[in-house]
Amino acid sequence: MQEKEPMRTSRVAVVSRPDLRYPSVVPFDPPNPVYAAVADLLAALGFDASRAGSPEWNPLGDLVAPGSRVVIKPNLVTSRDFHRDLTDDDLCCSSTHAAVLRPLVDLALRAVGPEGSVILLDCPLEGSDFDRTAHVLGVTPMLDQLATRIQRRIPLLDLRSFRLGRTMLLDDLRVAGRSLNAGILSPRPMPGDPRGVAVIDLGRDSAFVGHRAPANRLRFHRSHKRSPIQHHSNGRNEYSIAQTVLDADLVITVPKLKTHKKAGATICLKSVIGLSPYKYWLPHFTAGAPPHGDEYPILPSLWYRFVHQLTRFPLPGDRSGVLRAPSLTGHDEPISDGSWSGNDTIWRTVVDLNRILMYADRRGALQSTPQRRCLNIVDGIVAGEGDGPLAATPVHCGVLVGGLNAVAVDTAACGIMGVDPEVVGYLTGSRDLKTYPLIDYDKVDTILVDGALPRFAFQLPPGWESTRRHVA
Repeated sequence: MQEKEPMRTSRVAVVSRPDLRYPSVVPFDPPNPVYAAVADLLAALGFDASRAGSPEWNPLGDLVAPGSRVVIKPNLVTSRDFHRDLTDDDLCCSSTHAAVLRPLVDLALRAVGPEGSVILLDCPLEGSDFDRTAHVLGVTPMLDQLATRIQRRIPLLDLRSFRLGRTMLLDDLRVAGRSLNAGILSPRPMPGDPRGVAVIDLGRDSAFVGHRAPANRLRFHRSHKRSPIQHHSNGRNEYSIAQTVLDADLVITVPKLKTHKKAGATICLKSVIGLSPYKYWLPHFTAGAPPHGDEYPILPSLWYRFVHQLTRFPLPGDRSGVLRAPSLTGHDEPISDGSWSGNDTIWRTVVDLNRILMYADRRGALQSTPQRRCLNIVDGIVAGEGDGPLAATPVHCGVLVGGLNAVAVDTAACGIMGVDPEVVGYLTGSRDLKTYPLIDYDKVDTILVDGALPRFAFQLPPGWESTRRHVA
C-alpha cells in the first residue's frame, strides 16, 4: 500500500463567496451552498484527494481512524447581554451557525464509524444563555433531527460547572440614552463535563514566566479580582481543561471571524478558552496602568474607577451585584478592563491553553509531541467587527478559512479582516516558543478556492483603533 503524502500543516484554505448565506431549513441537508463551501474547503486542504468529489470521499479519515473520538467546538456565546439582545445577524456574527457544523458532523460520523463518537461542546461565559443560543442558531434542532434519522445521539455539552442566574430589580430600563440595570448575579450549579475536569500546570514553561507585572495583579474580572492569583503564583501556572477534550483524537474548532476588545481578534487560538471550565482561573488583564499593569492605557480618575467598580462587584456566596448604566449611543467612557492593544496578559493565557490542547495526553501529562490532531474551520459567512466579542457589528463576508495549524489560520484570517497580525499578542507570542511550540515554520501556504484573497477593513474595537496604521 502506497504511503500517503504527509499533510502540510502550513496550508490554509480560503473560500470567498460574497453571496454565501446560511440556509434556513433545519437540519441543513445537502445540497446547500454552505455545505458545498465547507466540502470545497476540506478538498482544498488535500484531504482524501484521490476520492474527492465521489460518494466515498472521507476527508476526516485522513485525521482519525474508525472507532476514534471527535470533538467539535463551535462558539456558542450569549444571546442576551443586559441591554443587547442578540438575534438574527447580531447573533450570527458572534456564534457559529449550525449550517457550518452540519457537514462536519456528517463527515466526522463517516470517519469514526459506528464504534466511534462525535461530540459537540463549548464552555461559554458564565452568564451565557447556552440553551437559547444553541436553539436559535439551529444547533439543537439539527442534532435532534439527525438523532431521529440515524438512530444515534450526538451529544451537545455545556462544559460549565455553573452559570449565573439573574435577579434583576431593573432590567434594561431605557432612560436618557442609557440602559439602567440593577440586580444580583448568583451561581447556579451545572453538570459540566461528564468525564470530569483535568488540572494542568505549565509551571516554568508558561507564557507568564517573564511577565513584567507581579502575579498578585492578575485579574479575570473586576468582580472576582483575586481568582487567578492562587493558580498563577509561586511557580505555578495551572489551567483547567475538559476531560472529554483530552480524550479526543481529533478536535475541530469552528470559531467565528470577529474582533475582540481585549485580544484584538478572536478566531481559532482565542476560542480555546471555551475548553476551560474554570474560567475564573484565567488571567485576562493586569490591574493598573502602565508600567505596572494593563487594565487601563491611562489611569482614569478616582471617581470613574469607583463608579466602574460598582457596575459589577463581589457579594458573599460567590454572588455579584450589578449597577450598570451603559450608553446606548456609543462609547463615552475611558477604556478599562484591559480592553486595548496594550493588554499584555490575555495573549499569555491563550498561548498556554493552546499548548495544553496540543501536548497534554489523556492523563493530563504534558508530552514532547502533539497528542491529538486539530482542525480549524472559521465561520466568516457573517463576521463581527467593532466592539467584539459580544457587541460586534455584523459584516457579510461570505468567507470560510481552514487549516490544521491554528496560528497559520489565525494569521490568514487576521489579514482578511484587516487586523495586523503583528499587534495580536497571541500570534507574535506563539513564535519561537522553547517548549511546546505551536508553529514550526515562517510562511503560511494559502490556497484560494475562489480566486482572489478577500480583503476587508474591519472596524476595530475602540482600544485598538491606533493599530490600524500598521496595516499595509
